[in-house]
Amino acid sequence: MGMLKPLLTLWITSLVASCPQLLAQQDPCDVPVVVSRFVTSSRTVELVKDLTAKDLTVRVGSVASTIESASVDRGGKRVVLILDASRKISKDEWHLEAEMANSLSKHARPQDRFAFFLVGVDSPAGPLLSPGDAQKRVREVASSRPDAADGSERIYDALLVAAKRLDPPEFGDAIFLFGHPEDSGSKATPEQVQELILKNGLRFYAMSFTDPLRGKLPPGFDLNKPLPANVGQEQADKISHSTGYFFSFHSVGALKMPGQTALVKGFLRDLYAGIAEPYRLKINAKVTDKTALDLVVTNGEARNIRQSDVHYPHFIYRCR
Repeated sequence: MGMLKPLLTLWITSLVASCPQLLAQQDPCDVPVVVSRFVTSSRTVELVKDLTAKDLTVRVGSVASTIESASVDRGGKRVVLILDASRKISKDEWHLEAEMANSLSKHARPQDRFAFFLVGVDSPAGPLLSPGDAQKRVREVASSRPDAADGSERIYDALLVAAKRLDPPEFGDAIFLFGHPEDSGSKATPEQVQELILKNGLRFYAMSFTDPLRGKLPPGFDLNKPLPANVGQEQADKISHSTGYFFSFHSVGALKMPGQTALVKGFLRDLYAGIAEPYRLKINAKVTDKTALDLVVTNGEARNIRQSDVHYPHFIYRCR
């Protein structure tokens, strides 16, 4: 017994010392994933909800990782709505922002909650709102547009405030911006915004009612040719892509064509379905800093699933 006691003490000390490393290897990350497909017979988009962990393969960095589980998360979601009220937004764009934000929130469920911010106007965070109160707030600003403080368009600052409003994060949190991807005057940097959004597992959706190529192409430019070097992806759009989504552009002129507004509202309905009910993937991964994530649906073509319709964060940080 005299020899066993020091050996036992040594074993316990060794186990305690190695515990953080063991936890880092075994503690799974919860990753939101949205998978959809186009149904030809009905010409509609539907969420794919019958996938299991065995139907997905994932790599974290260069390492194949294990998916412990994959299930649809139907719990309440928090969404930050951001409307761009800066002076660079035309009157027509402003009305479309309000109309589409209201349309999006109409698809919310009773358990969902909203925060509301404006670009160009300083406003207090306020409490989270029910879907009905969020729609009321949007209607209020739509009928009486707030005056922007100056000529800046502080998109990054608004995104940073929105991300902080959702801190501490909850699974499935999302930010939805209606406005321009171009920023001017922000104190926050796009790198700072992207890091916070990815660290907190947020999803960033955006819709703009401007033509992203307007004024950037020479007269008579052939759109079948590669775009000039001066036409690049805006940083805010890159942030959205890093979370698995993108800026969707629908110009004011295009929406004046018959049927186009209804199509955009249908698109928003499909987007909200993914906001409300994403897959919650539990992935085993030892991550200490920003690391690339790659996710593929096995036999996607046979399931009528395109890889471009598989939305997930393309980078993850150390899991909380």
